Amino acid sequence: MGERISFHQSLYLREAVDAAAAAYREHARIEVTAAEDTVVVEISDVVEHDPKTVANAFCNHALHETIARRREAPPEEDA
Repeated sequence: MGERISFHQSLYLREAVDAAAAAYREHARIEVTAAEDTVVVEISDVVEHDPKTVANAFCNHALHETIARRREAPPEEDA
């Protein structure tokens, strides 16, 4: 049984979660699916590391990717 993590799309960008999944694919099997307001990640088959440590590091990476991508995006105009 792996780790199941939900990232709410009001906080995390889907492309940031996908980037984290690509970065961690050599450490574990990672499946990313979209639900209504969330991106759901299943982490399993962790290789050579503690599964909880990999899950925590994955979450940190997804957060970092979201912050970096939002900083790079042009500012939104006030409506």
